[in-house]
Amino acid sequence: MQQRPLFKPKRRPSRLIRRTLLVGLGVFALGSVVWQFLPGEGAQDGAATASKPSDGNEIPLTLEAIESPNETAREAGSESVSIDTPTSGKQSTAFARSVSLGSRPNFHIPGQEEALKAIEAPEANRAAVGSAEDLDPVEGETESASPSLEETTITVDSGDTLSTIFEKAGLGYSDVLKVLDLGDEARRLERIRPGDKLVLMTDDAEQFAGLKYDFSSESELSIFRSDGDQLVAEITDLPSETRLVSAGGTIKGSLYQSAIATGVPPMQIMQLAEVFGWKVDFLRDVRDGDQFRLIYEVRERDGERLGTGHIVAAEFVNRGERVQAVRYTSPNGTSGYYEPDGSSLERGFLRYPVEFSRISSNFNPKRLHPIHNTVRPHNGVDLAAPTGTPVKSAASGRVTFVGWKHGYGKVVQVRHDAKHETLYAHLSGFKGNLKRGASIDKGTTIGFVGMTGAATGPHLHYEFKVHGKALDPLKVDLPEANPIASEDRKDFIARTRGSLEELARIEVDVEGEQPVHLASNERVSRESRED
Repeated sequence: MQQRPLFKPKRRPSRLIRRTLLVGLGVFALGSVVWQFLPGEGAQDGAATASKPSDGNEIPLTLEAIESPNETAREAGSESVSIDTPTSGKQSTAFARSVSLGSRPNFHIPGQEEALKAIEAPEANRAAVGSAEDLDPVEGETESASPSLEETTITVDSGDTLSTIFEKAGLGYSDVLKVLDLGDEARRLERIRPGDKLVLMTDDAEQFAGLKYDFSSESELSIFRSDGDQLVAEITDLPSETRLVSAGGTIKGSLYQSAIATGVPPMQIMQLAEVFGWKVDFLRDVRDGDQFRLIYEVRERDGERLGTGHIVAAEFVNRGERVQAVRYTSPNGTSGYYEPDGSSLERGFLRYPVEFSRISSNFNPKRLHPIHNTVRPHNGVDLAAPTGTPVKSAASGRVTFVGWKHGYGKVVQVRHDAKHETLYAHLSGFKGNLKRGASIDKGTTIGFVGMTGAATGPHLHYEFKVHGKALDPLKVDLPEANPIASEDRKDFIARTRGSLEELARIEVDVEGEQPVHLASNERVSRESRED
């Protein structure tokens, strides 16, 4: 039988460790209490000392003077002693705690009440300290500033895409995907063109932070980081102002060359031809010595011209016969060009469905075909224009054919009503998703000039049919649009009088644009109006 040991040797070291820890904690607690009654460390460095023979009730104290001047005892033999003390800091706090341990000694300390209140309400004290730090920041500390962004302006070159632009700027393809995932607004960047400008923004870490893109003269795409550090795409309208200018000249050679010489933009020349298209045949009737005057809108931003707008008023003198036009918007919102008496200058059809340079072949039922060298009727007119020039529908209607038609090449046919139909041939392509049966408005782009089929050069073959019979598009009579309604006549006269008066003041053969003195032109001063 195995004999058990008298004691377990493994338990004695454990009891010894516990006893040693208890003794150590007791010594530490006793030392902490004694430490409260010892004088502060600052007593040796110029501290004010107050002492008195002990009678068993008083505790000798040595406190560092920080803010208050020393105060001496008011009367000899007084039981109260005034001692300099700080209102805050470690020493005053330690003193207050020592007093609270036993009976309070019979003396007064300035600032003692404030120190006791600070201990009794530590949260309020800390709040006060925090507010003081806000008002008086520690020397060397600076307020945190928002991160700065660096902007880089990039001009789009031929062949550039958003990916190549980001790559040149040191940004990754992942940034491109993040941008394009922002929706339809951001996908406008997939249609950037040579000459466009993009402003890329990067942060201090050279990471993508946003961009700006003026995709038109009136709108801007902005991509930026929101408060939640998420990329956001937004389209905003760019501020601009519209003012009126005028020009006038005498025809020498052609309307286009003469108007360009006086500073008229090409867009306004084409508008002028459209406004008077059913009154003047600018291909056949214009002669040297004819005169023109016009008032038109220009859009500007910060003094830089963004583009032009509508013609407001115009005049053309052809062989001594004067014709005038004013633009008027009725109270119901419809706009059009009218003669001063209210007659409409528009027709239900455009005279020319394309901007062309010349008529390469007229309407001729017995024309000798240039390719087949046989007599074949030419049931339309050929309007020569560069490949890709937009072709517009001559009037509102419904598409009856889109596709290839033998020698005509690519063709679009439009039926406008039970009586009228038009045909557009030799196109290089069709506009968008144009399909048979689609409803289109007057002036809608339906295709582009080309030379498909039996064609010797780029041009538009344009046919005009009435009850299925081909007629000369340049000579056919078309009904006028509706004149000014009787209920709108007074408003029409009042709103167009100023434009007609200003039109008469325009000088011809003056180089450059001339100012217009109308109330709608905010840039014209009262002094210039009186002149």
